[in-house]
Amino acid sequence: MKWASALALGWSVLSLSACEQPAPPDLSPEPEVATTPSALGVSSSYLDLRMRTGTGVASGMTCGSGNEVAPSCASGASSDFNFHWVAPYDGAFTFSTRGNGTTYDTVVQVTRWVDSVVLGCNDDFESTPQSSVTVSLGQNQQVRVSVDGKGASCGSFQLDITGVPSTCGACNTPPSACHDPNGYCYNAACQYNLKPAGSACDDGNTCTTNDTCGSSGTCQGTALLCDSPPGVCYQGTGSCSNGKCTYLRRPAGSSCDDGDSCTSGDACTASGFCASGTRVCCPNGTAPCNGSCCGTGSYCSGGTCVLCSPNEPYLVKFPTCMDQQLP
Repeated sequence: MKWASALALGWSVLSLSACEQPAPPDLSPEPEVATTPSALGVSSSYLDLRMRTGTGVASGMTCGSGNEVAPSCASGASSDFNFHWVAPYDGAFTFSTRGNGTTYDTVVQVTRWVDSVVLGCNDDFESTPQSSVTVSLGQNQQVRVSVDGKGASCGSFQLDITGVPSTCGACNTPPSACHDPNGYCYNAACQYNLKPAGSACDDGNTCTTNDTCGSSGTCQGTALLCDSPPGVCYQGTGSCSNGKCTYLRRPAGSSCDDGDSCTSGDACTASGFCASGTRVCCPNGTAPCNGSCCGTGSYCSGGTCVLCSPNEPYLVKFPTCMDQQLP
């Protein structure tokens, strides 16, 4: 964000304080501005509007400012301005750029300040280039209001904030992950619309993947497959717990394959290791000696590997002792 634009906008916000509509009296202290890493990860610069409401609570020009927010309801890489705002009472609040001071195609997004969850986003309200979004908030709830542009649009804007007190409270605790996070008050009770079927959600089960919302509002995922045991001495199908697959070991003595074609009778140990069986061939083409192969410079005699000696008859030393010098 260029400092000149930020300074101009700051003076604009202050100069319009006389247009603010008074909020219901609140004797409680204003909350401190949260600065959690997740919040600052969305936009590192912002202007603090505190609890201001009314027409033209902020105005300015986005051209030349930074591009810190990617709104969820429109695409583009336009410059934007971000504001910190605190709800003065429980109610439904409308954030709009439809005033006469707006000269370009805007996008308005409202997110929770503490964790950047999107509460509402709008582009082209009622087929106009300007935007308006209404969200239900609880008293002293902090939000980020982003005034962005569609595509690469930028220009002058006027931000209006109006509110209607609610007897229902904040209406921002949906009954499930498949309901919109931002509800509305009806007959003194909070109501929440269902998200479209197929919307991503979290069923709270770490042993499922690809969780999506059904048409009835339930969040369901696909069970995690546990079919990749850590070795040949484990059962082929395991079970999932806390997002991890565990596998039972096969009984000790169970037949297995150690991957060596020159062993026979491989068997599992109690620790889940495949122990090699008797060798059935040797690298130099000779027969194994009591299950193992004699190394260079030795030969098999009575099931035992014996070191070659130049004093022994040539035929006895053949073939592993052929490289030894004869007497």
